Amino acid sequence: MKSLLFAVATAALAATSASNAALVYGGGTETGSRFNAGAGAITYMNCFTAVSAGQTQLGVDSAIVGIRRIVSAGALTDVGIKIYAAEMTFNGTNYGRGANYEIYSSASLGAGAASVTQLVNTGAVSGVTLNLETLSNAGLGGWWIGVEFTGANAASTNNGWRVVNAPTTGASINAFGAFNNAGSGVFQAFFALGTPPGSSPSRMMVDVNGTLVPAPGAMALLGVAGLVGGRRRRS
Repeated sequence: MKSLLFAVATAALAATSASNAALVYGGGTETGSRFNAGAGAITYMNCFTAVSAGQTQLGVDSAIVGIRRIVSAGALTDVGIKIYAAEMTFNGTNYGRGANYEIYSSASLGAGAASVTQLVNTGAVSGVTLNLETLSNAGLGGWWIGVEFTGANAASTNNGWRVVNAPTTGASINAFGAFNNAGSGVFQAFFALGTPPGSSPSRMMVDVNGTLVPAPGAMALLGVAGLVGGRRRRS
């Protein structure tokens, strides 16, 4: 278990183009780490995609998150999961969470006898159109994808959101947000892994397919403040 500290970081976002009704974010390769924020907390990965002038929304078509599950005493520890898509806000200094939509829920990820990175697919999502955050980075639109572990084993670190390297489609800050971290009851961003925070990969495994309203763009730099806490495990 690694403790995480308050940090301020500067993040460079390099964007690749994305087509309508296609992959708009994802492709990061797996690391050897996973992250579980604990029962009652939702971890949010920031996702950005290139946008053109006038593009302000993203219709979420589907998402896949990678959950790393580790065998203990010869068996996987079962857990439930909820996946969210949320609007990202920015007030010129801090990032926040706007409208939040539950796009998938399962009471069980199932049994097994071998450690695995389990890909949890929402399937087709309908009726979820997010207003993109376009103020912080010219040419980029941002949103959040959230994961919450549920059930009696929600806090078990035998299960965790897989940590990955930088995406090959879209862009992201090497950090993440959280709602109700340590029972705070509020949304906070950004958190990062490692000592100092951000020295280790701090992105979570997610691919998002969506439809931009309507087309792609550039890259930028921004400063981000990070409030950090939680638990990381290696496997």
